[in-house]
Amino acid sequence: MPYFDKTESHGGQGGQVIEMGDYHLELLTLKEDGGFHLDFYLQKGIEHAPITDAKVTGKVQFPNGTQQDINFKYSDQDKHYTGLLSTQVPGDYKLAILVDINGEKVNGRFNFSY
Repeated sequence: MPYFDKTESHGGQGGQVIEMGDYHLELLTLKEDGGFHLDFYLQKGIEHAPITDAKVTGKVQFPNGTQQDINFKYSDQDKHYTGLLSTQVPGDYKLAILVDINGEKVNGRFNFSY
């Protein structure tokens, strides 16, 4: 799965950024009571136009090595995809986000800690 991970933000929301060809992938993680709220921005082109019709899923690996799938839904109001992770185990998490844009695969790998 090709990816180029950068932690700086350019034209984004201040999260972890991956630039892949024409695509801008960005993840923000927000700790909430009992879990994490995940905001995933999928954009295209220099203007960072939101892609609204992709199929977005995530595979998270917990600090203890167990894994869980996450479904992301697009929010028309917020112009990004959201997912929920209903656990908070201390340590480092790995998250692979798998994107299908009309048959084109655009995937990214992210990390976050609690």
